[in-house]
Amino acid sequence: MISEIRFLCVACIQACTVFFLVIADQTTQQGGLNVPKQVHIGFGKTTNDMIVMWSTVRNDSSVVEYHTGDNSVDSVSSASGSTVYFPENSNGLQYLHRVMLTNLRPGVKYFYNVRGEKRDSLSDQFSFTTPESNGKQTFMIFGDMGTMTKSLPFIVYEATGKTKYASIFHLGDIAYDLGRENGAVGDKFFSKVERMAARIPYMTIPGDHEMFQNSRNHYFHRLSNPGKDWPMQQEDLWYSVNIGKTHFICISTEVFFSNKQNIQKIMDWLVQDLEEANTHRQKYPWIIVMAHRPLYCSTDDKNEDCTKAHSVVRTHLEDMFYFYGVDLVFSGHQHMYERTWPVYKNRVLAYNYLDPRGTVHIVIGNMGNVYLTEKGSKPGGAWSSFISPSEHEMYGRLHVHNNTHIYWEVLGAQDNDLYDSRWIIQRIHGPFNKSSIFIPDPLGAAGAAWREQQEDDSNDIISLRFFYMNGDDYSHRITVLTFTVIILLFGLCFKKKILNVIRLCFVKQESLPK
Repeated sequence: MISEIRFLCVACIQACTVFFLVIADQTTQQGGLNVPKQVHIGFGKTTNDMIVMWSTVRNDSSVVEYHTGDNSVDSVSSASGSTVYFPENSNGLQYLHRVMLTNLRPGVKYFYNVRGEKRDSLSDQFSFTTPESNGKQTFMIFGDMGTMTKSLPFIVYEATGKTKYASIFHLGDIAYDLGRENGAVGDKFFSKVERMAARIPYMTIPGDHEMFQNSRNHYFHRLSNPGKDWPMQQEDLWYSVNIGKTHFICISTEVFFSNKQNIQKIMDWLVQDLEEANTHRQKYPWIIVMAHRPLYCSTDDKNEDCTKAHSVVRTHLEDMFYFYGVDLVFSGHQHMYERTWPVYKNRVLAYNYLDPRGTVHIVIGNMGNVYLTEKGSKPGGAWSSFISPSEHEMYGRLHVHNNTHIYWEVLGAQDNDLYDSRWIIQRIHGPFNKSSIFIPDPLGAAGAAWREQQEDDSNDIISLRFFYMNGDDYSHRITVLTFTVIILLFGLCFKKKILNVIRLCFVKQESLPK
């Protein structure tokens, strides 16, 4: 009898436990449906504006509450925005939200929550810091990162760690692919990157994968470009933004392949943007272009546009970049790392980075190695300074120190080992084919002495300045170098005969009557 009572008590306890667990699970699911997910931010028209985006399962209003952390109720501001129904994400979060925060103060940390109409739809609290208008800025740059990228968790950890990044640039091929599995892959990706993308402006450009039929609308709706309509339009997938001392131009190279009807539109926009940027080079001396497909690369796959003598991308863009003095071009697409010397029309303009008179090109697409590993067994030309086709996933840090000095470094995305680094010093910003703006070196006499030592390079037989090639001087220097090498080789090959001739001459002189 006692055992039966004990059994009934245990059964009742277990039944009650299951009942409460079911209720709790339903409550959790209900709350989960209301809570905003996949929060990410990006710059508005200026760095004093911030676009906040998120997703929900249910239709709701779009509100952001933000403050500077002084714990005063009166200091909390709110902004409202748009909600869009997105049926193509049939298995996931079908309502997308976008709110613009305006007139933010530079260099200030803001805390914010996103929510809907009901208070139970309140998100976790996030924070971001607007960039300073002056001073050093650091940017994280990579391309071709997806949900299967092994080091994605490390990138998230790194972005939110000690290094203070002004923004992140993802150079196309996002998630692999946003629209796969009816949008489930896109949901998974933005959930994985939320920790960093909700805190650091996550700036993107479209790659070829974003132009796939099943991903195109996902890119247009899930992300937003500065100063552009939302959802984005295929004929307007480019923008520019000034951050610190740099004018960033972010373009779509897919117009040259899948959206050819928009080629003239982007070319006209580029000319207008670059002309205006050159009128402001005292304030924003650096001009940097972000693209998906590179102008130069050394991949073994000769079907790639960047390996061809008449590259479509290079044919359309290189003259413009040279004429307007674009300092750097970053790209992805090739799942490898490569850095060029300053180059124009396959010609090396200098074998150094001291006041370069041509654009430097950097490919940083290693984050896509899990999907396809590129091989670069040999340089594609003399313009290639450094290649790393290894299977290591890498990312880059761009440190813009001031008007004249940039430091670029490439690190392993799982161990932070340093793979490559370079200083780029440019005191003469402006178009490369004409006299430009001279900006004094902020290091003063010390900087001038360092450069003089580098240029003299007295320990070498041939100094770095000997290799400086620019304009009409190019052919002359190559000719001199070629004849010098030929004379040296001739001397080495016929060393004994030359010495015998010289010895014979001295013997004859001694034997002559005095």
